[in-house]
Amino acid sequence: MKTIIGTILVVAYFIILLRLFPAGKRTLDVFKLNPVLLPHWWKFLGLGWLVFVFGYSIAQGDFNPSTNTFLLSGMYFGLLQIAFSKEREEDEYSAMIRTKSMYVAFISVFFLVGIYSAYEMVENNSFSKNAFVWFMMLFNATLIVYLIYFYYSKYGIREKGDK
Repeated sequence: MKTIIGTILVVAYFIILLRLFPAGKRTLDVFKLNPVLLPHWWKFLGLGWLVFVFGYSIAQGDFNPSTNTFLLSGMYFGLLQIAFSKEREEDEYSAMIRTKSMYVAFISVFFLVGIYSAYEMVENNSFSKNAFVWFMMLFNATLIVYLIYFYYSKYGIREKGDK
């Protein structure tokens, strides 16, 4: 069962990656490259996938992220779908917030890698034994930071005059 789901995930990752970067626009300037985001309804597929992964992990009795790689990979795929799908009304403001969120998430990677490397100094060989788990936790945390910053910037900050 996990092999079939894993194969489906690999194919879906490539489809999402090919969709994000259009083939005709070959440029090294990131700000000129406009990724083609997934349709708005993919957010609901991502949420459904997260519910499925959590439910499956609970039903199997293994909800521990340090031992359940299916949970980590499934969380990453669901968060990826949510992060790279359009808003209902995608405009320049959403694109600006999306860019700032990517910047904040990129900076958070440095912070998280620092934490992981400090943990490696305290407990030797913990990273090398569980490299996949550490990387998936890092990627999941980065996507969570991206989503929190994006939605907080879009809906959480309201000026008193905007009400």
